[in-house]
Amino acid sequence: MHHCLHAIFCSISCFTIKEDNRQDHMGYRIAFRRKHPIAVMVATVVLSGVGLGGALWACADSSCSPSWQLASPDYDCGGRAAINPGNDTRINLLLLMRSLGPVEEKPAVETMDVNDPQFGQSFMTWPGLRAAYWPQPAVTGQREENAPACALSSDAGPVFDAALAAEPGLSEAERAGLRRLRARTGCGEVNWTDIAVSSKPGREYLAYLKAADAFHRGDWPAARQGFAPLARARSRWVAETAQYMPIRIGLRAAVAQAVNEYGDFAGPEKVDRAALAEARDAIAAYLKAYPRGHYAASAQGLTRRVAWLSGDMAALARRYEKLLATTPGHDEAAADLAEEIDIKLLERQDAGAIIDGLGDAPLLLAVADLKRMRAQDAKPALSANMLAAQKGQFAAHPDLYGLLLATRAYYAGEDPKAILTLLPDAARQKRFTPLGFSRQMLRGMALGQARDPNEAGFWRDLLGGASPLYERPLVELGLAIRWQRDGRLDQVFAPGSPITDSSTRRILLQTVATPVILRGSAKDASRPSHERDVARFTLLYKDLTRGSFADFAADLALVPANADGEGGLWDFAYQDKIPVGLFRKGKWSDGFACPAIAQTAAMLARSPADRRAKLCLGDFYRLNGFDGFGLFKADKDRVSLGNVPDGFPGRSTSRSDIYSAIIADRNAAAEERAYALYRAVMCYAPSGYNGCSGPNLTFEEMEAAQAPKADRKAWFTELKQRYPDSRWAKSLRYYW
Repeated sequence: MHHCLHAIFCSISCFTIKEDNRQDHMGYRIAFRRKHPIAVMVATVVLSGVGLGGALWACADSSCSPSWQLASPDYDCGGRAAINPGNDTRINLLLLMRSLGPVEEKPAVETMDVNDPQFGQSFMTWPGLRAAYWPQPAVTGQREENAPACALSSDAGPVFDAALAAEPGLSEAERAGLRRLRARTGCGEVNWTDIAVSSKPGREYLAYLKAADAFHRGDWPAARQGFAPLARARSRWVAETAQYMPIRIGLRAAVAQAVNEYGDFAGPEKVDRAALAEARDAIAAYLKAYPRGHYAASAQGLTRRVAWLSGDMAALARRYEKLLATTPGHDEAAADLAEEIDIKLLERQDAGAIIDGLGDAPLLLAVADLKRMRAQDAKPALSANMLAAQKGQFAAHPDLYGLLLATRAYYAGEDPKAILTLLPDAARQKRFTPLGFSRQMLRGMALGQARDPNEAGFWRDLLGGASPLYERPLVELGLAIRWQRDGRLDQVFAPGSPITDSSTRRILLQTVATPVILRGSAKDASRPSHERDVARFTLLYKDLTRGSFADFAADLALVPANADGEGGLWDFAYQDKIPVGLFRKGKWSDGFACPAIAQTAAMLARSPADRRAKLCLGDFYRLNGFDGFGLFKADKDRVSLGNVPDGFPGRSTSRSDIYSAIIADRNAAAEERAYALYRAVMCYAPSGYNGCSGPNLTFEEMEAAQAPKADRKAWFTELKQRYPDSRWAKSLRYYW
């Protein structure tokens, strides 16, 4: 739990399981919801006001944050452009399809994932990836919740209208009347005598609409009876559609009793077998009559639905394997297929056994193997012997098999030199397939594991062919981590640095950047203003919290006069505006007389022990929302971005530290001591947990910051008995 912890309790819990709404593309669509296996921390109500953590994004929309490191040994909500065990299986499937038939295409749209802005360009969610490659037009309106069900099939209207327009035997009056009836079909009672139809094709279209209405109402016998004679209609469109509709009737009837009250599929055992056989036979009949018909692709796709509903998972998996090898990865159909495979096959607990049983499905097997490599009880479920036994299946895909061998060895902690042998250096290319890029990324990771002196040079070589979206930022991350480890952070922020990704730079600015780097970044007009504001904010925040009061006045001059101070600290680094103006325009007094924060800092610079100035510093924290606020903090893993010793001098001081020091100082003036006692008690209101201790990375750190209740009682008692006439004693009625 490395991010979002300090703000977990800003409501009751900022961690929620995020459910992705996806759709089934096996013919007609069924809405469903799916839960990702994301670790969730449940907070109790009594902790709702406590600051815990130090997150870059506080409580953003997302239920988890990406781990800013290259390795991904277990499921990671932030997917990577490199095929790996931690990716969402849909991402791995799509990257694999895009590798098998690479084509020249326009670059993906470089856009921030609006639902997960914290992922930047280095990581991806599945919805974000789809939006990047296949952006959708903005939705101009939403269907009303109580709109009629027929509105769901309104996209078929133009097809029907086109068929009417092409039908030579219809009069304009019949066409207009049939269009009106079609708009009401499936939407309740329809007055079939509302129009006069006399022509032969007109009667066929009217009969079609009646059969379609029965279908939408779930009257399967009437629908079958209505469509059957129309398969011999004079109208070619009516005849072909009537031949196709028994497929849909059979499938709808098959699942009618196999869906529970929540809309979930109850299992193949609940399926109407006779209706399913009807659909299977209807598919064969349609494809025989219309092998290149309007609905041929749909009919072929519905064979997968038949296999799934019948529980024939082997047949379904074989069909998926063929589609993986033939579906163009640049087509949005590839993303639809990845979703379908994930839902219908890979989410099953027995998916691995089903795929293993095929014996000749290397593409599915590769994705299943990657999932089996995820750490489970610290030991991946795929052994070296198991992978070696699969070698024959990958005869046509040696590069993919080599990646699997190297991936298993890397995450098993084996000799990185063996991994380098499996993945020869091919970094100097103009462009990569996703598979080729994945192999080189893993090679770079193995170089890092081996402490190879050429690792940084390798990452720089790899930058040349990496795609601007997702790939290049990931390579930059590798280079930044290496420079971080070598103590060469100045290289990241040097003029002309290859590290251009703002998300990577923002993390380093908040965590390990020195005051010199922060000042240089704040002045760097070549960088985005947002990034410069992060540098300004971090510099001033650390000046105050680390005791660099003499520097604060000079550094405050870096803040523009019009800097925003209203943005708050909730979603700090990914707000549209960084609230760096707080240090110029923030609040600094609400009862205890204090000057502006610049004057307070100047007083502390002259006299670091000035108790009143310290109390005023605490009020500045309190009044501007700094309680519980923290800049980005990385995982404890040393290979995470931002996880090396802080480059800023001094130890961070919280409000609790200020009050404790003054309470312990017997030379403190009465007003100062009374106010410190009052504020120390109020730190625990109303939750009983210390809300003034600053951000804590772990629950254990937060627990260690709590003063015993006996101490809080002693503060309360001393305030009431020793300073009974102070306004603070008079206003305080409880201790917590």
